[in-house]
Amino acid sequence: MRTLVLGVGGMIGDAVAASLAQSGHEVFCVSRSAESDELNGIVYKRADRNDPDQIALLVNTLGIDVVVDVIAYDVTSTQNLLTSLAAKIDQYVLLSSCDVYRNYGLIHQTEMGKPDPSPLREDSPIRSHLYPYRLAPARRKDDPQRWLDDYDKIPIEAAARTFDGKWTILRLPMVYGPGDPQKRFERAIRPLLAGAETIVVPASWLNWTTTYGYVGNVASAIAASVGNSDFENRTFNVVDREPKPHREWLSDFAKLIGWSGQVTETDDPNHPISVATSPLDLKIPLLVSGQRMLDFTTYRPTLSHQEALRNTIAA
Repeated sequence: MRTLVLGVGGMIGDAVAASLAQSGHEVFCVSRSAESDELNGIVYKRADRNDPDQIALLVNTLGIDVVVDVIAYDVTSTQNLLTSLAAKIDQYVLLSSCDVYRNYGLIHQTEMGKPDPSPLREDSPIRSHLYPYRLAPARRKDDPQRWLDDYDKIPIEAAARTFDGKWTILRLPMVYGPGDPQKRFERAIRPLLAGAETIVVPASWLNWTTTYGYVGNVASAIAASVGNSDFENRTFNVVDREPKPHREWLSDFAKLIGWSGQVTETDDPNHPISVATSPLDLKIPLLVSGQRMLDFTTYRPTLSHQEALRNTIAA
């Protein structure tokens, strides 16, 4: 399949492009900063994903079969893109997020009521409060975070389901591993590597269960969806292993590193992790099920949990 990846130069887009190439697809990548070039069998083109005419021209010129949209952040640009792609491609793959679920809103304290039963499946309740990161007043137009005011995967998913052609929606978890811009496990890994005798960690963070996915496994799941009839006109959670509390992640990292120190729990609100998570209700889990993908497709994660952790530690 001739596949166009919209949004490279970041952790997920680059991993998706590499996984597609390894799977035998002809891969073309688009970003506003890319130089027209070919590297490791992947062709790079400079274009703006938010300019539908530019993307439609590339699709026609290159004979693209499938578009993988890594950076669908607002519904207006996505709807314009889908309109321009109608009847031009065989499949549109939208990378969505597990932040669509109502429990995510409860964690961020923008929803009311009790948590929905876990694990969350694709038909579990979604948020009623849209635009979870919108500020009032809105961010200035020159603010680099301005895009967050219009970010919401819920209306974007709705637009994708109206696409005049085959579509696939993949709800990604919190993605970790080499290249993670948020460095999700760095605060846990660095003290272990440094051989600290004791590390102090907030109990709320240790006890919180959320859903992570290793970047290599997430990318291979996305690549597996391209041109695959098992994924046609369906929505899937992408989960490479059963979610578990942070304390178990910490224990797994410690075993691989060979760390035998002591973990001390704290309720100190001034601890850096406590400060960073203060807007969140960590008593509510974001435990997402990946069973539907196992039931409907032949895809299975390519890297083991141990390999994923080793790669993350090395990075």
